[in-house]
Amino acid sequence: MNPDGAPDSPTAIGTGGAALLVPRWKPAPPPHWGPATAASAARRWRRPSRKLAVAIAVPVVLLITAGTVLAVARPDLPRHRVLDTAVLQRQVLAVLRADYRLNADTVACPVDQPVIEGHRFTCTAQVDGATVTTWVTVRASGQLDVARPR
Repeated sequence: MNPDGAPDSPTAIGTGGAALLVPRWKPAPPPHWGPATAASAARRWRRPSRKLAVAIAVPVVLLITAGTVLAVARPDLPRHRVLDTAVLQRQVLAVLRADYRLNADTVACPVDQPVIEGHRFTCTAQVDGATVTTWVTVRASGQLDVARPR
């Protein structure tokens, strides 16, 4: 017998008379380098300081407030400028008649064309009963270049 009162033999009798090995030492603790468990992750998480929370919250609130004020005061601000389709078609028709001396009857251009320098699109026109296509390019300050129809 050892000082703890347990037998010196590493075996004990289990159920049914089978011999079981009983270790004389305590099992090793779990390794500290392994994957974190939920309990260890919860212990490591710290609550952010009040100064950090205020330093983040104040600019966010100010940006949201400024965005709301701009949206109410200037609802047209985020939209881009587009060409007025009716005016555009009249201008293309005038160029076809005056500059290219064509007998153009009607012009059809796509709607909502943005006023962006270098933007190109096509318009169709009826010239002497035939349908022709012409390229229109937006230049600086919204001026238009109308190409000779094909």
